[in-house]
Amino acid sequence: MKNKEIAIVGAGITGLTAGWMLQKAGYHVTLFERRSWAGGAIRTDNSQGWLVEYGPNTMRLKSKRVQEFLNAAGLGKRIEKANPDAHKRFIVKNGTLQKVPVSVGDFIRTPLLSTSGKLKILKEPFIRREHKPDETLASFIRRRLGDEVLEYAVNPFIAGIYAGSPDRLSVKHAFPKLYQIEQESGSLTKGFIKRAVSGNKEDTIKTRLISFSNGLQELPDTLLKSIGKIHLDTEVERVQRNQEGWEIQAGGFRFGAFDKLILNIPLYHFSEQFINGGAGILDICQIAEYPPLSVVMTGYESSQVRHPLDGFGFLVPENENRQILGSLFNSTLFPGRAPKEKVLITSFVGGSRQPELAKLDSDRIKKLVTGELKDLLSIEGEPLFFDHVFWPNSIPQYTVQYERVYEAVEYLERQHSGLKIAGNFRGGIALPDCIANGLNLAEEIIVEKN
Repeated sequence: MKNKEIAIVGAGITGLTAGWMLQKAGYHVTLFERRSWAGGAIRTDNSQGWLVEYGPNTMRLKSKRVQEFLNAAGLGKRIEKANPDAHKRFIVKNGTLQKVPVSVGDFIRTPLLSTSGKLKILKEPFIRREHKPDETLASFIRRRLGDEVLEYAVNPFIAGIYAGSPDRLSVKHAFPKLYQIEQESGSLTKGFIKRAVSGNKEDTIKTRLISFSNGLQELPDTLLKSIGKIHLDTEVERVQRNQEGWEIQAGGFRFGAFDKLILNIPLYHFSEQFINGGAGILDICQIAEYPPLSVVMTGYESSQVRHPLDGFGFLVPENENRQILGSLFNSTLFPGRAPKEKVLITSFVGGSRQPELAKLDSDRIKKLVTGELKDLLSIEGEPLFFDHVFWPNSIPQYTVQYERVYEAVEYLERQHSGLKIAGNFRGGIALPDCIANGLNLAEEIIVEKN
């Protein structure tokens, strides 16, 4: 079939989703991936009853479109909803886990904020709007909600989501809805109320925190089965466009010609040897920061842990001077994550906050994490189970310079006919964002052919 040969380089979720949809629409899809598995950072392992996630641990499902995609891909019946206790989350303050307020009563009583800090939030509707497209998230929150919200809500939240710092992230690019709400409504409070009352709910469903029966790797593994031709363990050395289409050099062989090429690889893999950028465009792509991160799994007998682990987990504000960013209570979140009468905890070390700690060897990481957990969760004794994975380049940071990255990526697409660039450095880092971006990309290609 003419004009229906598609190559995808990189088996991350955005590319896999686009490939699934294109294959379903009658295109011939060929996938290249340098690793032996698909899914990018998604990787699940099950060792003697300990089911661990080396990358993301959960997926927040709130879009009808994404839910319909999961159903169509055959994953609907595999979905596991998180334990209702997952709505309870904790922030460390003065060495103690404090519940994050989820109601007006909780907000009034919470020790996370002082009376003056709470009053600052109530004044938010009366703070004037400012147009600062290059403003950091820290500056934005401090201006509208105050220092305490920044220190004991936003700072730990950013460590948990981005493994980053609000002092580095751009509010416009990392949290575009916040930026848009201030510009449109002049106030976050007014804007959220307005959206709640009159917002478009056509693609909205009740938010659920989910995984799958055998972990999140079920998602990429299922999508991979739909792809026509698969080349795992295959390093792509170069891609180039000729008169017949796109040609790919990989594993000592040449593949082509392809009508469309989807590059679904991290920006730090872009180079002149890989794809011709010109005019320093590829240098601009390197602006994107990917801090190092260690993910550490520890398992204990339930009797070793005095804290009830009755929630999603906890996050650590930077000013608490701890050596972990936070921890998830995996065995509370979903069934089958730990053997009977045992608990599994996943902790995160490093990121933009303390990149040097992420690079420690497993023995030192184990000592560091178990020491912090012993203090914060009142744990006695050593863990029964331990695992550790190091990501030298973890999550892309949407910094205040990110406008230049977007412009460089768009320039590359304009300069190379048939090229589409995808990944979590564009359009959001969360799994639902990557799925939505993949669906949008496939629809764009389909429309171009019609």
